[in-house]
Amino acid sequence: MHQLAFQLKGAPLPSLGNFVVGQNRELLSTIGNFLHGLETVQFMYLWGLEGSGKTHLLRAVGAAWEESGKHTSYGLALDKSYTFDDQLCVCVDGVDRLDGHEQIEFFNMYNAIRDCGGRMFITGAQPLSGLSLRPDVLTRLGWGLVYQIFPLDDVQKTEAMVEYAKLRGFDISPEVIAFVLARHPRDLTSLVALLDGLDRYSLELKRGITIPLVKSFFESRDLT
Repeated sequence: MHQLAFQLKGAPLPSLGNFVVGQNRELLSTIGNFLHGLETVQFMYLWGLEGSGKTHLLRAVGAAWEESGKHTSYGLALDKSYTFDDQLCVCVDGVDRLDGHEQIEFFNMYNAIRDCGGRMFITGAQPLSGLSLRPDVLTRLGWGLVYQIFPLDDVQKTEAMVEYAKLRGFDISPEVIAFVLARHPRDLTSLVALLDGLDRYSLELKRGITIPLVKSFFESRDLT
């Protein structure tokens, strides 16, 4: 398995190639088409639970756009060197957190991107029906593609954690991972942060990562 979604220090930067696909193959295919102009739609709204990988994909989309020699803006404040044209992609992470003034800015940005032929990639925690936003903003979001990102199941999380451990230069058994999954927050971001801490802890103690070591780590961090 070579598709991961890790954003911690020392880990690969977010890209489409290192995202854990899971049940999101159609989404990844659509994003590829969106980036390469194979989709006529200029806007994508991606929603899902916290820790499901929305920010990873947003950053990956922005990076892929820049790699093609174009311009990416993260958020609503554009760099003065950017112009509104078909070379611009604006990435807005967490549209559901925009306040009233920011929603007006978003509305105006959306219209400008639509008119210039650029792209806009937007994330949020809820489907459109669950967002408490201005009606005109909700209408605009509904004009584009809307996708849910599906979280990983335990088998996929186990595979991802084993692969990440290999990238960091240590081994972790499925038994240890099962122990962790039963006792720790199960979103991938939290799990990878735990692996990072376990790696440092095992190096300090010069011991392999076993269930007794994980128990000791939890006790030392009051995670039991």
